[in-house]
Order: sequence, then structure tokens, then C-alpha cells
Amino acid sequence: MFAAADDVALLRAMLGGEPRIEVANESPYRVGEQSTLLVRLLRARAGLVHFPHYNLPLAFPGRSVVTIHDLFSYRFPEIHSGWFPRRVNRLLISNAVRRASAIITPSRATAADVASRFPHARERIVPIAEAADGRFEALRNPPGEAAWQRYFGIRPPYFLYLGQWKAYKNVPLVIEAFGRIAAQRPNVQLVIAGHDPRHPEVVAAVSRLPQGSAVLPGHLPDDAIADLYRGAVAVVMASRAEGFGLPVLEAMACGVTVVCSDIPVLRELADGVAIFCDPNSAASFAAGMVAAMDAAPEGPRIRRGIERARLYSWRAAAEETVRIYERVLAGRPSTRSETD
Repeated sequence: MFAAADDVALLRAMLGGEPRIEVANESPYRVGEQSTLLVRLLRARAGLVHFPHYNLPLAFPGRSVVTIHDLFSYRFPEIHSGWFPRRVNRLLISNAVRRASAIITPSRATAADVASRFPHARERIVPIAEAADGRFEALRNPPGEAAWQRYFGIRPPYFLYLGQWKAYKNVPLVIEAFGRIAAQRPNVQLVIAGHDPRHPEVVAAVSRLPQGSAVLPGHLPDDAIADLYRGAVAVVMASRAEGFGLPVLEAMACGVTVVCSDIPVLRELADGVAIFCDPNSAASFAAGMVAAMDAAPEGPRIRRGIERARLYSWRAAAEETVRIYERVLAGRPSTRSETD
């Protein structure tokens, strides 16, 4: 197994004395990944290598499985800093799709996107859903919730956004929607987790809200996330696109109302559970957030969300992934029909 140095201790704790772990600190999308890492892989003489991203070395000749989480390089080219990184990114995706024996995606919606752009790969694409880990459960922890709220200066009731600040995440629209209801409900707060200095528009939008109505806690410690989910009146996600939408699933597992964009991948996860809104309309999201505040805390959406989240399992994902390895090693192509 190849892993970054910072991950070795965690992997060893999870896996025990086996398998052998080799440190590979080559930076992604850099020359070392295409040269030094390639040499390491060739020396390992593995029958199959799973690349959990699409950036496998261009000259790697062996059998591989790749995971493609999204095609945002094509849909949102502005996420790249210029034409050259965008070109490199697309080259790596095309190479991965062309050469992999099987292509894993985290959702059926993403599988459809990949198949639409690369029709020749359709029969090698297998959607395997992600899951919420054991931290995310509906059992409330009032002392923990209160402690984290004090630590970050959060007061209930509050809405929570957790995720990146990239343009397709649509964070300024969440802030605008909240601003529409803050004047009428001055006791409510908006918590925008994360941080990215490349997106000053998020901080600028927060600065236009009533003083004290928004909190920017930065990147949250892992131990805080579940308690902050459970203490929220709703988790809000206004993304224009997602590869999977893990915060939606985590929030449902925690028994929290979800207000999210009406896009295929989130319908796949939360149809019949979430309050769906138009990602192009702050008014739509404001209405959804008000509906979440007015909903019964133990209503049917919450119960359906908990039940839905239980359908997703990391163990099941691992077992499906191993079945793909076995088929590839046996020389039988993996197809979507086997796991759909």
C-alpha cells in the first residue's frame, strides 16, 4: 500500500501489522507523481492498483481501477487558476478514463456525467455510494453541543453550512438567502464553516449581514462536526453541482433537517427527505430555511432521513469495491448492471 507520511500512523492503527505500507509523498499533479511514483509502482509489480483519484501516472502500464468523483474541471473551468492547470487536469481525467479497467463514481448522477462525456467508457463505470461514518448518529449530546457552541461563539437557533467555498458551492447565495430572513428573525444565526482566501466574496457577503448574525469558525475539528450538525436547525447546501453530497447524508444521519439544491445527485440522496430549493434563487432558499425553522423537530422528514442514511454503509462500499478488484484480476470487466 502506498500512502502519504501523514497517513501512515492512522492506516497502521486501522490495519494492524499488514499490509506493508510504503511512504509516497509525491505531490499530486506534479512531475514527481509522473516519474518517482511511477517508478515505485513499477517496482511493486502489483497485479492491480486502485487510484482513488484520476491522477494516475500517464505512463503506468498496469491494470488499474480509478475513482472519479466529479467532472467539475469541464463544468466549472473557473476552479482552475489558469489554462495550463485546467489542460493538465483534463488530460489526466481522459487518461484515467481511457486506461482504467474499471471506473468508480460516488453516485449514479456522476456515473451518468462520466458516461455522457466519455461514451466509450460506459460499460466500465460502476457507481458506489459513500456513507456517513459512525460519528454521525441522531442521538443528541447536549453537553458536547453546548461546549462547541460556546467555543465558536454560536447561539441556537442556527443554520450550518459545511464545505468548500469554491464557486460551484454557491456559498454567497446561502448568505444572501439568510440575509432575507435575518431582519424578521434576529435571533437566528448562520454558521459558515471552512475557509479559503481565494474566495473573499464569502467574507464580503457575511460583512453585509447584521452584526453578530453570522459566524465564520474556520475549518472545524473532526470531533466538533457531528455535535454542530445535531445542534443546527438545518444544514444548508446550495451547490450547483456535487459529486456525491456527503454533508447532506451526514446531516440526515444526525437527524437534522436538510435544505439543499434541487439537482440530480442530491435528489438521489435525499428525495422525500430534504427541502429542495432552486440553486439560482436566494428567495427559494430563504423560503426553504424558514420552512425548516417552522418544521416540527421530530417530524417525518427527520425520521425518513435517519432511515435513508442507514441504507448507506462504508462496509458495503468496501465490499463492492473488492468485487470490482476480483473481476478485474480475473479478466472480467466490471459493468454498471452488476451493482445498480
